[in-house]
Amino acid sequence: MNASTADSGASAPARSNRFLAVTGVVIAIVIAALAWRLWPSTPGPVVLKTGTPDHLVSISIDTVRVGTTDIDVAISDRTGTPIGHAALRVQAIQPLMGHAGAPVVATAAGSGHFHVAAVPLMMTGPWELRLSIDTHNGIDQLTVPLWVGG
Repeated sequence: MNASTADSGASAPARSNRFLAVTGVVIAIVIAALAWRLWPSTPGPVVLKTGTPDHLVSISIDTVRVGTTDIDVAISDRTGTPIGHAALRVQAIQPLMGHAGAPVVATAAGSGHFHVAAVPLMMTGPWELRLSIDTHNGIDQLTVPLWVGG
């Protein structure tokens, strides 16, 4: 056997091992990229928009799940001017089972924004958020449907 035959025989398994290693790294990178892209992310807040003849209302809920949750509410007049002088109460009602939490008073957060802490949602299913907006010129009441998951 001459030297060139011995060298070519020894390098074929080395090339094959290198090819398998590179292929494995490429496959690992593709799998990692797919997993990163397809991995479920936490959903953003649920935003509900509604209104009355006098007001536009935007409700933002970070976590719609069983337990207590915080709710942020923005109130403006029909022209879009924020209403900061209102008194706001929110009550969560589960109409199918007759559950109702006590009304929760919102705290003003400035420029027509209000924060409602610890609204109780005691079970999954359909709920209603009943808002009472007292602007000192009258009281607007509205009901917003909400689905609570597990």
